[in-house]
Amino acid sequence: MMVSRRMISLKIKDISRILMTIIIVYTVSRGILFSLRFIIGVESPIVIVELTSMLPTLEDGDMLLLQGIDNKSAIEIGEIIVFYNPRSTQPERIVHRIINIEIIEGKVNFITKGDNNRIADQKPVPPENVIGVVVGKLPVFLAEYIKFIDNLIVKTSMVGILIIIFIISGFNLKSKESLIKENLNQE
Repeated sequence: MMVSRRMISLKIKDISRILMTIIIVYTVSRGILFSLRFIIGVESPIVIVELTSMLPTLEDGDMLLLQGIDNKSAIEIGEIIVFYNPRSTQPERIVHRIINIEIIEGKVNFITKGDNNRIADQKPVPPENVIGVVVGKLPVFLAEYIKFIDNLIVKTSMVGILIIIFIISGFNLKSKESLIKENLNQE
């Protein structure tokens, strides 16, 4: 009977190690994403393209890496920017290309257009609406991984795994206490 308890104890240790590895990988991944905010200098360093206004350059679902820009007047014609829609009362993010720059009331404003659109956006984008400049598109596998770890179900599962680890650890401690008592009683 002692052999089976030890085997159970070893299996519990193996399961605990696997679950802890999952938690560590998840936590490190989330930490890297969080750190990007400060390293790159933008609140949302990764943005997912929605809709098809930037075809063929960017497709719906592409994940983009942004760079924060302190000096908005340094942004040039031809760059792709992410900005809050100046016509919307809700924080709606748009990914479009700068096709012209205008000075309106002494301030630089960007005239933008989606590559797939026939005409420019109706309202110029003021510099305070610019979130960042697109510096690259993430590879599909990395984009899918980021979507995965950012999923609510995955986040909830990580909490569940932590609870399971605590339960297993408690069970494992009780098993060790039982084995010690059993060995003491046999002597």
